[in-house]
Amino acid sequence: MKPAKTMLLYAALLAWPLGLAAQSFQNRTEASGTLNSGLYSTGLAWGDFDSDGDPDLYVTNWGTAVSVPRNALYRNEGNGVFADLATALGVDVVGNSSAAAWGDYDNDGDLDLYVADFFDQDYLYENRTDTFVEVGRAQAGIDVERRGSTTSVAWGDYDNDGWLDFYLGEYYYDDELYQNTGNRTFDQRLDLGVNDRRDADEVSWADYDNDGDLDLYVVNREQENALYRNDLNAGTSAFVPLATSPVADKGIGQSAAWGDFDNDGDLDLYVGNVGANALYRNEGSDTFVEVGAQAGVRQNNGVGWLTAGVGWADWDGNGYLDLFLANGADRQSQPVVLLANQGDGTFSNATSDAGLSAARGYYTGVGWADYDGNGAPDFYLTNGATQGSQLFQNSAESQRFIKVRVRGKTHREGIGARVQLIDAATGALQGYRQVLSGGSELIFGAPAGPYRVEVRFPGSATAVLRDAVQAGDQVDIEEP
Repeated sequence: MKPAKTMLLYAALLAWPLGLAAQSFQNRTEASGTLNSGLYSTGLAWGDFDSDGDPDLYVTNWGTAVSVPRNALYRNEGNGVFADLATALGVDVVGNSSAAAWGDYDNDGDLDLYVADFFDQDYLYENRTDTFVEVGRAQAGIDVERRGSTTSVAWGDYDNDGWLDFYLGEYYYDDELYQNTGNRTFDQRLDLGVNDRRDADEVSWADYDNDGDLDLYVVNREQENALYRNDLNAGTSAFVPLATSPVADKGIGQSAAWGDFDNDGDLDLYVGNVGANALYRNEGSDTFVEVGAQAGVRQNNGVGWLTAGVGWADWDGNGYLDLFLANGADRQSQPVVLLANQGDGTFSNATSDAGLSAARGYYTGVGWADYDGNGAPDFYLTNGATQGSQLFQNSAESQRFIKVRVRGKTHREGIGARVQLIDAATGALQGYRQVLSGGSELIFGAPAGPYRVEVRFPGSATAVLRDAVQAGDQVDIEEP
């Protein structure tokens, strides 16, 4: 980080309210109706499927000897309560669901849903306003026939044609890329160099090199991870695998999350493993440096974490992304960990200070979203121990945050859009986010102001600007 920028931010932090350290999370699971009790939960996906302005929640479940693995769709009623409408809306999958992702694949303005099943055929549900209709199995033109065992799915418009494509991570078969044809069908692409035949636990799209198109990262279990650079819009015939990249982590891979933890304007990468985790700082020019140990996020006092899911969010509003670890992978019980970004390249364990329990569990995933609409990031935590998942409400004041909601011109999420929060007085970058598969609502910690928000949509060199943005504001930006 540049010294001048560091001094500016530290000055802002010194002026920050003293109550910041007292901020904590409140467990709202029972009151909200999102317990998902008695089920082995494998993951979650936040998304505003009914377009009413607040995020809803889909939870995937796995069959056990004592539970029927029916998935849940919790509609946010806007008053702190959720209603499970999975059965009423036709998305109460009974099977062994491994992952789910929301995406407007048909560009009709509402979110559709892909549900991955490990042992059986996957599902693609088209949102028809008052119900969902399964079109993946039923419609031959959408080529999602089961080949391997799907573990993960991510939506992304890799070719910038305005239509969302999707990528599947598989066990026992090649990973698969499906291109959206624009006429409600998909074509499997076998010619782009991303059909990895290793056991993938998680896949994610992100524009790590800021060239305006989405690149692909694949977390493989006990095999090298893979980063594929997307140069297709520059005239290449395939993705370029960065085989020598240090992000080819060789641990017992479980999960990964992209986030600009050092506020330098490019995405860094955190990888969760069974064992030591890794934090890869993006240095630009396809270069990453592993800084997990010096940052204090590699392992706990020399003992590796068992991290199944990870998520970035600036929970305390100090302007830097913090890190949440959902631990308990491979059904080995561990407590969760919240790591607070100190703004100097290091993190401290804030789990207890934030009011989070040290109870152990088989935690499988975490997802951040402002479910109560107060501007601060809350989170939902899934658990594979059958005692239920948990919803936590952030008690922070809304004046500590700025919410940016992006809407694309074609697919509504604007996946791939790059968003900068800039100090209006100094021009210094105060935060950088990308709209990735899973949500178009971005939350920035805002320790000072006023700010300027700049959004660059995929395929466009021109930024959309909003000036005079203050802490506590919500900014809605649509692609022109």
